[in-house]
Amino acid sequence: VSELIFAVLQRLNVDEAALMVCIIWSIWKQRNNRVWNDVTDTQSVVFSRVVTTLNDWRAVQVMRTETREIHGNMEHKWKKHNNGRVKCNIDASFSSNLNRVGIGVCIHDEYGVYVMAKYDQYSPICDVRISEALGLLSALKWVYKLNLGPVDFELDSKLVVDSFHSNKDDVSEFGEIIA
Repeated sequence: VSELIFAVLQRLNVDEAALMVCIIWSIWKQRNNRVWNDVTDTQSVVFSRVVTTLNDWRAVQVMRTETREIHGNMEHKWKKHNNGRVKCNIDASFSSNLNRVGIGVCIHDEYGVYVMAKYDQYSPICDVRISEALGLLSALKWVYKLNLGPVDFELDSKLVVDSFHSNKDDVSEFGEIIA
């Protein structure tokens, strides 16, 4: 079967191949949800996942091109954040073996000294965009409960940061988390 799939992929243009891979992946995800989570995805869920995954992939391709054009070989350096503010770093990790997403949140004071951290996890694995948004939501709730005052949040997902600051309506699962 794999030989057939790769033979077909070689005959397709980039957009067609991307669509085919997203369809195969979504069907495989449907199968895994049924086998491992006893969840039956409807065909509309499978289709929606294809569209979302394909759009995410296309957005990443555009961002990669724009980043290369804008930044070239720029050197990135750490910079101290504003006085009197704490910094909250957020990142997501993925374990396909455990079918989980891990969310790490770490708070540093204005001098970069570790203050505290926490870890959350979610199952089943979801896409990177959703996971990073869940990480931001978790951090926002935690920092609010701690009443830390002014906080600078840092994520490595430009898409999540831009969406958080956007005024556009997004009725997707991602948009509901960001809102």
